[in-house]
Amino acid sequence: MAIEVSYLFIITAGTFTTWSTWNTNYDLIAEGFRSGHLYIPVPPPPELLARPNPFDWSNSNLWFLDASLYKGHYYLYWAPLPALLLLAVKTVLRIKEVVGDQYVVFASYTLILIAGALVIARMARRLFPDLPAGMTLAATAALAFTTPTTFMLATPGIYQAAIAAAQAFLLLGLVFGFDAVWAASEAPPPRWRLLAAGSCWAAAIACRVSAVLPASVFVLLTAFFSSTFSSTSPAIPGRLRWRRAAASACWLGGPVALTLAGLAVYNKLRFDSWTEVGVKYQLNVFPFVTSRAYLPLNIFSYLFRPVGTSCRFPFVSALYDIGARGFLHGTVFPPGYSTHEPEAGLFVTSPWTWLVLAALFFAGRGCVRWWRSPDRTIPLDQRRRTEIWCVASFAALTLLMPVVFLAAFSTTMRYLADFSTGAALLAVWGGWSMLGAVRGRWSRRAVVALLVSLAVATVLIGLLLGVEGYDGMFKGHNHELYESLRRRLSFCR
Repeated sequence: MAIEVSYLFIITAGTFTTWSTWNTNYDLIAEGFRSGHLYIPVPPPPELLARPNPFDWSNSNLWFLDASLYKGHYYLYWAPLPALLLLAVKTVLRIKEVVGDQYVVFASYTLILIAGALVIARMARRLFPDLPAGMTLAATAALAFTTPTTFMLATPGIYQAAIAAAQAFLLLGLVFGFDAVWAASEAPPPRWRLLAAGSCWAAAIACRVSAVLPASVFVLLTAFFSSTFSSTSPAIPGRLRWRRAAASACWLGGPVALTLAGLAVYNKLRFDSWTEVGVKYQLNVFPFVTSRAYLPLNIFSYLFRPVGTSCRFPFVSALYDIGARGFLHGTVFPPGYSTHEPEAGLFVTSPWTWLVLAALFFAGRGCVRWWRSPDRTIPLDQRRRTEIWCVASFAALTLLMPVVFLAAFSTTMRYLADFSTGAALLAVWGGWSMLGAVRGRWSRRAVVALLVSLAVATVLIGLLLGVEGYDGMFKGHNHELYESLRRRLSFCR
């Protein structure tokens, strides 16, 4: 509840009552559905339609920015599930007013907080039962304020809403997947848990199509590890085991397959193509360009790009137009590369995620030991099976979502949210594994102190970044409070 209050404080710029609106795009999609069509109820200007090439940037003063123009109508390329849920809420509650996208962002991060806390609690209770008091709280707080959560809440538009909603359903599916893997025994895993997990991952895809990458891996991992059995069980024929794994995959993957089919039909009805989501017809002055030459710069930016610092509150900020000073000395930018968008590296702003390195060490050590063992069978005891599933799932959540944008011409803070939750959870496992590996009272206390320090630093930096957002959230929306905080908290004039 304390974290929720802090989220509310940030998204309302400290007023707790005024929810500033950046976009109403999901509401537009929802109202289009209510009217019985798939385009939004905003007609393109006749003068734009009369131009020989409406997509030329010289016509940008007539555009609905980021909309897709096709056959005389505006469409929005964002996946439809948040709009459908918003339409259901507006219908049930008889809401006639326009509902801004900030409510979708807040609801999504609330769900991320709940689902993430449930995953962490399950890990603590079942995989690390000897944790010192407070470790679950520290891990949950670190997850809640891992960059760019507060930065997204401070600028809650459609771009942030789509990313956060997908992450929320991916995490919620991991809760059911964890239970399915843990409960697996000689009997097949409970079907309702498999169906619930698959439905959540399907919902994530219906919020952000790129979520199909981690969702597909989740389906395969959960089907396999929920169909292996304890080493104390009687021998089970390999054919039966694979048959049960295939059955689990059907329960998990069925909702995902249906969702992909539904999205294909949705695309066909809008753009006469099964695979076109609208990017081809998007009205945007910055076309999405990718190149392998951009890849090392983007990896460095997302992990290590420095923050701006000041002796005045809020002390830290993600900088626009950082240029060469945000990179290693001697870095040469390839043609077309941009540093205009604000960005601050995950390892710089969320010290908790340094524990990913510990996770890599312990996972690598486990793989080496398995390779050197005379019997290279998959560990089948309940705890080990679930632990491997967790590490593999968190790694997939961290690594697969960035595939779509990692070679883009620029970086931006909001894309950190596509992999920061996975990194934070992987760091939880890494930190707790490090704590379990140490022996002796003083060394254990030192590791506990380290984990608490990393969590506290992550929370503090996260809260401070929440003051700014993309457009100076507090300064623009609650100037009086902003200036008051600067006078009281700054340690220089």
